[in-house]
Amino acid sequence: MMPAALDRVRCSVPSHPKYLPLVRSVVQEGANLSGFDADLTQRILLAVTEAVTNVIRHAYDGRDDQRIDLDVIAGEHELQLDLVDYGQFVDPKHIESRPLDEVRPGGIGVHLIKSTMDRVEYVKNEHGGTTLTMVKHGAAEAAAEKETT
Repeated sequence: MMPAALDRVRCSVPSHPKYLPLVRSVVQEGANLSGFDADLTQRILLAVTEAVTNVIRHAYDGRDDQRIDLDVIAGEHELQLDLVDYGQFVDPKHIESRPLDEVRPGGIGVHLIKSTMDRVEYVKNEHGGTTLTMVKHGAAEAAAEKETT
């Protein structure tokens, strides 16, 4: 559950890789506002980079002129990232990483996202595309959540 006092930033970028540094900057500021340390922030940035890259590759088939929306919701020791595309929805049952024992480049972005974030949800949005919600809790909140489950 997100705390009452939230910082929320919404931005839209074209689906071109040159905008990844901008997305990463916005997410980094959100992680800073949530009180995450540098190591965790770097892991979150890697997960977001993988997610945006997957949108460009899969939802937009590499087109670099489509819209990607990002909501960054920073609470005390919690960060929620909503990534919205307007491309082709991909059923979450078909979103998976390649086996990690296969040594070859690519195909592990989903694994990085799921191993970094505490909650990952893919939902078909009103535009026919996908909304990817990623949530990361601070250490104390993650431990408390594990105790209640």
